[in-house]
Amino acid sequence: MNFPAGTLTLRPCWTAHVLLEPTREQGQGPLGTRLIVPITGGHFEGTLDPGGPAPRAFSGRVLPGGFDLQRLRADGAKELEAIYHMETDDGTGIEIRNHALLTYDAEGGLAYSRSRIHVEAPEGPYAWLNQRIFVGSVQVMRPQVEVLIRSFVLE
Repeated sequence: MNFPAGTLTLRPCWTAHVLLEPTREQGQGPLGTRLIVPITGGHFEGTLDPGGPAPRAFSGRVLPGGFDLQRLRADGAKELEAIYHMETDDGTGIEIRNHALLTYDAEGGLAYSRSRIHVEAPEGPYAWLNQRIFVGSVQVMRPQVEVLIRSFVLE
């Protein structure tokens, strides 16, 4: 198979500042130590359809009530699934499911942080989000308080 150069392009789509409650340990499970992190709010901003014919800005808030389920694996890596809702400034609800893998260096610093993001939006101006694949990163801004999620659309 021949895959020409430039077959894939990553375009920044949105950033979300997600506010958290402290991590709660839920005990050991077959896949590692189970953790839960309640999501209490936040905000986001970005560009809808950044590679399309009419890109436009969008922003809003991260709604409280989401959560981040984490597994601290025996090899020291952390897998997480964050489920939360973003509400645009015009009141549209967008569901986010973010699956991430985090690894750490010998000093405990974050060495790798990448995710795949599933988006579900209603029909209308945000339906474009249902028709793309998103990847991202997770950056701790304030431990146990805030993370920064960067989202990129794969074109």
